[in-house]
Formats: sequence, structure tokens, C-alpha cells
Amino acid sequence: MNRAKFIETIEKTFLSPDFYWQSIALILCFIFSYLAYKICRQFVFPKIISTTLKKNIEVNRLATRYILPLLYPLFALVFLTLGLAIYSQFFKESIIFATTLKLIALFLFLRFLRVSSDSNVLANAAGLILMPALILNVFGIFDQTMLYLDSLDFKIGKVRISVYLIIKAFIVLLLVFWLSSLVSKKSKSYIDRSKSIKSSTKGIISKVIDILIYAVVFIIILKTFGVDMTALAVIGGAVGVGIGFGLQKIASNFISGIILLLEKSVEIGDIVELDNGNIFGTVKHFGGRYTLVEAIDGKEIMIPNEDFIISKVTNWTYSNNRARVEINMGVAYETDLAKAKQIMLECAKEHPRCLNYPEPECFVMQFGEYDIKLTLYFWISDIVEGRFGPRSDVYMSVWQKFKENDIHVPVPQREMMIIEK
Repeated sequence: MNRAKFIETIEKTFLSPDFYWQSIALILCFIFSYLAYKICRQFVFPKIISTTLKKNIEVNRLATRYILPLLYPLFALVFLTLGLAIYSQFFKESIIFATTLKLIALFLFLRFLRVSSDSNVLANAAGLILMPALILNVFGIFDQTMLYLDSLDFKIGKVRISVYLIIKAFIVLLLVFWLSSLVSKKSKSYIDRSKSIKSSTKGIISKVIDILIYAVVFIIILKTFGVDMTALAVIGGAVGVGIGFGLQKIASNFISGIILLLEKSVEIGDIVELDNGNIFGTVKHFGGRYTLVEAIDGKEIMIPNEDFIISKVTNWTYSNNRARVEINMGVAYETDLAKAKQIMLECAKEHPRCLNYPEPECFVMQFGEYDIKLTLYFWISDIVEGRFGPRSDVYMSVWQKFKENDIHVPVPQREMMIIEK
């Protein structure tokens, strides 16, 4: 289409009576759309929220955030479609009507991008690409432009790359990354808010979603650039060799993390003990490579997932939160042992966190060099609240009552002989 023909087409369009009829019809469609939007916004939508959606908070949130901002463009699209169908029955020329309909559809799509992704950058980038394409399509030169862009090419080895392929790849990647981020964010948000799914199951689902999304994005990228999919076999073999040699530990920790999530032997919030008691704390997070444990002194320890599989792990809250507290005391040989045992049992029972079942027990453990060793066992209901507090309280109570009942805790006696030469 040369310049003279283009100008002639513009003049013909503006001087044609159909232009003014189409303009009037478009104005009427927009007026009806605005009236329908106002009625729905002020009367229908609030009533639906108050009666139906109020009971379902999630549906109410989706409707308020996504449907309401898109309501006017949706009404405009519906009325323009109806208007075009009616107008075509009386007039043959409808290019302005069809162009406006395409513009509204594009505006609706860009508005949806902006609302769903919370990003103006993505919507602006899509607009910069799609708006010129729409203009070219309106003037009927879209196909010729694409052929011209495809002719501007260069080769890298056997791979042919053209300007059209680059633009196409950019558009595809933009849509793929937007859809993948949207699916990932919304699905994880829904899973995290769900109260019926356990924390460990949430971790499994999140990891599966990430793996599936990354796999789909990778395949789409390869197909977009025309990469032969049979090359994936070679890539897979190379990755396997890399995992077998250089990435052995990473793969081991990743698989160990999946095993932990599946068998649920350790879950977020559990109190665990590793390395012969040197590590004691609460599980806070499961990662692909490590498990985060917060120690009782506030330190955050990143433990490789593999250690939970190949090492001995004490899970204090695996099936219940009960825990046994041990008190060791030594009394003099002249002590009434029955009375000492009774005092220690009473001190345990008087503590508010001591359980009645299993009952506290006290045993004579050993006759030592200078004392008789007694051990008291009692149970507390929730180890999450700590063991050291009840243990300290009972120790202090036993010490006080031993003093009141004249029961002595002996100390080692040593004799020193000095031989003078």
C-alpha cells in the first residue's frame, strides 16, 4: 500500500456517511455500557456481595480484586459485539466498529495483565508490542510486515534467526513468564491459606508446582527457538553425569528433602535433637538443600537434609508433645531414703506442669563413695514450652525441703597427707 493510496483510503473513510453512522452507533454502545456498569456497580454487585459472596471470603476477594476492575471493559466489549452484529444487518461498511472492538479487547487484556500481575511494566511492555500489531492488522499490512521482518535474518551455524523470530520469542517468553509467575504465586498463596493441608504437604505441593512450571517453561523456550527436542536426550545424559560426579551432594540433599516431606518423620514446628545433643531446636523451614533449625539460644542452624536421613535424629514431638524430665540428687548415708524419695515425689507432683499419668517415679540408683544417688522422673505435657523451667523449679523445691527436713547433700571429702623428708 503506497502513500497516495493510504491517504485516499483515509479521505474516503471520513467523507463516507457510514463513518458518521458508525460513530453514532459507537457512542450509543458506550453509553449503554456505562449505564449497565453503573447499575451493576451501585446496585447489583453490592447486593451479591452482601447476600452470597459474604459467606465465602475467598470468592469475595477474587470478585472484588479481579472482576470489579474489569467490569466496564467487559460491558463495553459485550455491547460493542451486539452493536456490531445489529449494525452489520443494515450497513456493509463496519471497519471503525470492528477496529474499536479490537481496541477494547486489547485494553481489557492489558487491564487484566495489570491487575493479575500487580505490575505496570509487564502491561506496558505487552502494550508496546500488541498495539503496533493491531494497527498493522487494521490497515491490512500485518502479513506483509511479518514477511518483511522474517526476511531480515542471519545465521549462527545451522540456526537461522530473523527479526520476526526474535520478536515472536520475546512475546512468547513474556507470556510464559507471566503465566508461570501467576500460576505459581496464586497456587502457593491458596495452598498456604488452606487450613486443611498439613505444613509438610504444603511443602511437597509447592516443590511439585515449581518443578512442573520450570519444566514447562524450559520446553516452551526450546520449542520457541526451534531447538530439536531430541537434543534433550543428550542434555539429560550430560546432566546425569554432572549429578553423578559434581552435584552428588546437592542431588542427595534435594532427594533427602523430598523423602522427609513425604514420610513426615520431621515436620515444621517439631523439636529435634542431632549430633548427640549438640544441636537442639525447632524446625522452622524445609529447603531444597537444607533444613533450618532454630536452637534454644536463638541460633539458626542450616542442617543438610541428608543428615536427617543417614544420622540418628531425636524428634521430641513426633507422635506427642510429652517429655520426661530427670532429676539427679545425692544424699548422705544416714538419710532416711523412704522419706527422701517421698519428698522428691511431692516436689514433682506440686509443679503445675507435671502430669499425673505417667506418674512421677523415684529410684535409688547407686551407692556411691560418699553419697546415695537418687533419680526422680516426671513427665510434662508440652515440651514446646521447655524442659529447663520445670527441672529448675523442682530442683529448687527439693533443695528447700531437704533443708527443712535436715536431709544433707554431701560433698566429696578428700584427705591430704604431707610427708616431710
